[in-house]
Amino acid sequence: MPHVGWSVEQRAAVKRYVQFATFFAVVGVLFSAFLIISGNSGGWALLALIACICLVGYFFVQRGRAGNPDRDPS
Repeated sequence: MPHVGWSVEQRAAVKRYVQFATFFAVVGVLFSAFLIISGNSGGWALLALIACICLVGYFFVQRGRAGNPDRDPS
């Protein structure tokens, strides 16, 4: 069965979720920087966790876009 990609509604929902997640990622990175500057080693763990979550999200979106034949090639 071929993978046909996401519908317009699914892409709009993913866009909203990505905007929501980006806000919390920025807040998390700022908090992580504060912890690192304060000398707390938990800041590095938080930064690594945020990076892993961002990578998983990126690959999830790329996998979904790859199946969409009418997507923008850029």
